Amino acid sequence: MNSYTYFSTRREKSTLWVEMKNPPVNFLTVAMLEELFSIVRQASKDDSVRVFILTGGIEDVYIMHFSIPELLTLSTDNKKLLLNLFPRTRITGALLKYITTHINWLMDCFGWYESLMLKFARIISGYSSSLYLWFIMQRVYFAIERLNKITIAAINGNCNGGGTELSACFDFRFMIGDQGFTLGQPEVLINIVPGGGSTQRLPRLIGRAKALEFMLRGNQLNPQEAQRIGLITECFSKAEFRQKVQEFADLMSRRPMTAVDAIKKCVHDGMETTLRHGLSIEMAQSIRCLDTEDTKNAMQAYIKYLDQHVNSIDLQKMTTEELNKIVQETVKHMEEGRLCAFKK
Repeated sequence: MNSYTYFSTRREKSTLWVEMKNPPVNFLTVAMLEELFSIVRQASKDDSVRVFILTGGIEDVYIMHFSIPELLTLSTDNKKLLLNLFPRTRITGALLKYITTHINWLMDCFGWYESLMLKFARIISGYSSSLYLWFIMQRVYFAIERLNKITIAAINGNCNGGGTELSACFDFRFMIGDQGFTLGQPEVLINIVPGGGSTQRLPRLIGRAKALEFMLRGNQLNPQEAQRIGLITECFSKAEFRQKVQEFADLMSRRPMTAVDAIKKCVHDGMETTLRHGLSIEMAQSIRCLDTEDTKNAMQAYIKYLDQHVNSIDLQKMTTEELNKIVQETVKHMEEGRLCAFKK
């Protein structure tokens, strides 16, 4: 990994820990997003990394929220590009949505186009920062969401605004639960929209009603309440936080990466389309997985295990308790990744 201003990285087994450091409270900035984008892209190419964790590199600090001074400049910079005129009518508003949707679609399809658009937006950011801020934020969040690894947001402090939006892109979110930290989406309180994706990702994550309540109230949730509504996967005490997160990462690192990537593609792509098309996406990814040697080896190992431990049992001589034990031992054997040594 390269040397970064706002981030440091460290490896623990197959896990890459990425720590943010922007004192005093990790206000998220465009410069940080640039660096994070670079880290994510490098991690995506490293087959030895199986789990990607983002956490605060300052004790008891995760992300306060996005830099308000940078957001405030948009009020002026939007006018420089006449962007403020588009939402004023239905026709021009639709045109803006069509153009930006098409640009993002092309960036999804062609890496060279993504690089070109980001470079162009960065060049004109000295005149107007608007396009670059929107594009770099969207592309970083997409990159994390689509990363071909297990991703974990290890929230070790208060998390608001852009921090909550960034965390929503991860597969799992763990939080310290015994220090009074809270999690919020308070943009409505200063008359703005959660513009880093929360209006779209939170309804998909916790449901429309809870997402609307969370964003319209602008209130703070404690870790336990956030876990109850599905915003947080689990919370741990500060003393055991890193250990627990690493233990979970070690478990997840045993998952075959082809299946991990395929499942994530099915879920994320399927959420954006009809059930009919989603099932076609699922079929394509199933075919992809079945075409690998890892899958064949795992299935053969599982068949052998079943022949030795399951198929030979006599149900007439077995109690329900004994049968349950066999099932649980079989599942544990699979969960611990002992069927096959996956390479990809």
